[in-house]
Amino acid sequence: MPIMKPNKNEILTDIIIDYDRWKKHPELEYTISLAIEKTLQLTNNNNFDEISVYLTSDKTIIELNKKYRGLNEPTNILSFTSTEPHLGDLILSYEYINQELKTYKKKFKAHITHLAIHGVLHLLGFDHEHDLAAEEMERLEIRILKELGYTNPYETK
Repeated sequence: MPIMKPNKNEILTDIIIDYDRWKKHPELEYTISLAIEKTLQLTNNNNFDEISVYLTSDKTIIELNKKYRGLNEPTNILSFTSTEPHLGDLILSYEYINQELKTYKKKFKAHITHLAIHGVLHLLGFDHEHDLAAEEMERLEIRILKELGYTNPYETK
């Protein structure tokens, strides 16, 4: 039986946590779900019913990054596309993101929101492989973040 979403503007966000440190952020699931919904809304994408978000560790993300991208290193987020009605999978690494928070003096909620938006845009076909594509993707990220009450993450102080 197919999964029915509550209405055409909502997406079911299946969040799986396999690394306990994520659990110390009680607002996490709401923050990620809101970022995903706002991204789909502002890009006029309502063809998808579900997205999976896997919150894990560097160990797991290194394995996935090596297997699928040939890179034996951690990263903050990986995106794997799917077919309708499943938008795809986002995989985030706690340790990598936590280090980014310290290194760049970012706030957890703002950074997770940005990463979720960034990941969804990748699932929708956006990339940052060349300058024009990167500028377009960044403009969208900034616009969506602003709609959610966050500042431009690309501004340097």
